[in-house]
Amino acid sequence: MDQPIQPTREQLLHPEAAKYGIAPDVIDRAVSVIAAVQRRDRDKFRKNYGGELTPDRWLAAYGVSGFRELCAHAARQAGLGDVDVDVDVDVIVRIISAVAPAPEQHDDDRPIQFWARPLTDPEEATFPAYRVSYEAPGTDSTPGFDWSGALLRRTLREAIRRGRGAASLEEATGVVVFTDGDLPGAYVARPAPGHTQPACARCHQWEREHTLHERFGSCERFVASTAQLSAVGTP
Repeated sequence: MDQPIQPTREQLLHPEAAKYGIAPDVIDRAVSVIAAVQRRDRDKFRKNYGGELTPDRWLAAYGVSGFRELCAHAARQAGLGDVDVDVDVDVIVRIISAVAPAPEQHDDDRPIQFWARPLTDPEEATFPAYRVSYEAPGTDSTPGFDWSGALLRRTLREAIRRGRGAASLEEATGVVVFTDGDLPGAYVARPAPGHTQPACARCHQWEREHTLHERFGSCERFVASTAQLSAVGTP
């Protein structure tokens, strides 16, 4: 029995885009930008975690606001010019959503936390390493810096103690977003387990975080753990 012919991406995209007056080449460029970002994220996930980041989990990790920002970027790259956040982005989101495949089902699927929730206990930031960047409207994005998990947890405790910050946790990804003081933006801490470094036996922060221990809150002197010393050996 012949298998039904599945429509191509173009056959799905172009009629949907035409409803909003968007030319086929424009929507193709926008979708290619989003697809390239997704490939990059899936490659990074595979490298850091050794598994596959399915499209539905990828979308859950971005959340609504993150996906809207990505669609705004894709629309600009596609040549729509200055994107009207209330119009053009919604149009792109509707087009993508209309032709997106249904969520993938797997035997080992577990519930996904689609939305960030308040983080009240810094110990919930459980990863040993994070890539931390500062993001604010009108500022250029930067690759950020690697922090030990201990430094992030200490920073969160200090911000909460002073009552000058708030934090959220995306359970699906482990991403922590927090504010500190009157800064207009937020710090985004993305898990980076592949960047883990040896930790101090006393304060659990990395050796380089002891260079300015007054600033980073480490103890005054890095102390290697017994396991680290055993690995190095004695002369």
